[in-house]
Amino acid sequence: MAPPTDSPTSRTERLRRALDRQRPRLTQAVRMTAASLATFGLAESLDLPQAYWAVITALIVTQSSIGGSLKAALDRFLGSVVGACYGGAVAFAIPHHGGASTFAALFVAVAPLTVAAAVSAGFRIAPITAIIVLLSTTGSTLGPLAFALDRIFEIGLGCVVGLAVSLLVAPARAARAVTVQAAGLARLLADQLEALARLDIEETPEAKALPPAVRRSLARLETLAGEAARERRSRLSAAPDPDPLLRTLMRLRHDLVMLRRAVAEADADVLRVHLAEAWGNAANTAATRLRALAEALAAGRRPAGDDAALLAAIAGYRDAIDGMRQRQVTRTLSTDGVGRIFWLAFSLEQLRRNLDDLAERAADFSGPATGGDA
Repeated sequence: MAPPTDSPTSRTERLRRALDRQRPRLTQAVRMTAASLATFGLAESLDLPQAYWAVITALIVTQSSIGGSLKAALDRFLGSVVGACYGGAVAFAIPHHGGASTFAALFVAVAPLTVAAAVSAGFRIAPITAIIVLLSTTGSTLGPLAFALDRIFEIGLGCVVGLAVSLLVAPARAARAVTVQAAGLARLLADQLEALARLDIEETPEAKALPPAVRRSLARLETLAGEAARERRSRLSAAPDPDPLLRTLMRLRHDLVMLRRAVAEADADVLRVHLAEAWGNAANTAATRLRALAEALAAGRRPAGDDAALLAAIAGYRDAIDGMRQRQVTRTLSTDGVGRIFWLAFSLEQLRRNLDDLAERAADFSGPATGGDA
C-alpha cells in the first residue's frame, strides 16, 4: 500500500513554510494594527475632536522599516504643519462664506502649496491639510486657529505613536533589508550571465524578462538604501553606509548591459564556432562567483574564496582570441566585428573588478551589526 501523501506532519510542515514566507507581511500587519489601536486609545483619552486623523497618520507612518517610518513621519508632520498654518492664515485673511469669497480663499491657499508639493514630495499633504482647514464644517465651528492646532496635534500624535511602534514592536532595520534585496539583485544578474553564456539564437521569454526584473529590483534597492541612510543619520543603526553597495551593484548592472549588447551585435557564427566554449566558461564562472557573493550578502557573512577561477576563465577567453588570430580567422572579420570580440574581453575584466568590489562591500556588511537587525 502506498504511503499517505498528505499526512498531518507534511501539512504542518507546509503551513510552517508558508508562515515563514509570509512572516514579514504578518509582522507588518501586527505593527500597523498595534499603532492604530494605541493611537485611537490615546486620542480618546485626550478627547481629541477628530481622532481618526491621528489613527490614519499612525497607519501611514508605520512602514516596513524604521528608516521608512522616519521619512513618512517627517513628511506627514511637516506637510501638515505647513498646510494647517498657511490654511489658517488664509482663513483669517480672506473671510469666506461660500461663492466667490470661498473660491478666492481656496485659490490663494492651494496654489502656492501645490507648487511646493511639486518641488518636494514632503509637502504633498500640505495642500490637503489647507483645504480641510478652509472647507471643513468643523473648522467653521471651532474657528481656523483652533481647528489648525487640533489638526497639528492629531497628526503629531499619530506620528509619535507610529514611530514608537516601529521602534518597539518587532523593529525592522532597513540595513538588513538592503542586504537581502542586494542579494536578490545579484542573483538576477547571475541569471542574466548564465543566459548570455548559452549564446541562444533567440532569447527565451525567461531571458527577456530578466532585464525588467533587474530594473525593478534596483529601484527597490535604491529606496531601501535611502531608508538605511536615514537610520544611520538618526543614530538608529550602526550598519555600514549602503551607498557604496548600491553603486557597486549599479556598475555590475551596467556591465551586464554592455555584455548583452556586445553579444547581440557580435558575429554570431564567430562566437558560436570559435569562442563558444571559452565565452561560456567565463560567463558561467562569473555567474558562480556572483551567486556566492549573493549568498554571503543574504547570510550576513564574509565571502569566502577569491576570483582565481574567474581570472583563469577570462585568460582562457583571451587565449581563444589569440588562437583565432593565429589561424587568421580575424582577417575575415570587419573592424566592428573584431572590436566587439575584444570588447567582450574588456567587459569581462571590468566585471571581474566590480565583483571584487562587491566582495569588499559584502565583507563590510558581515558581522553582528547587520545580522542582528533582521
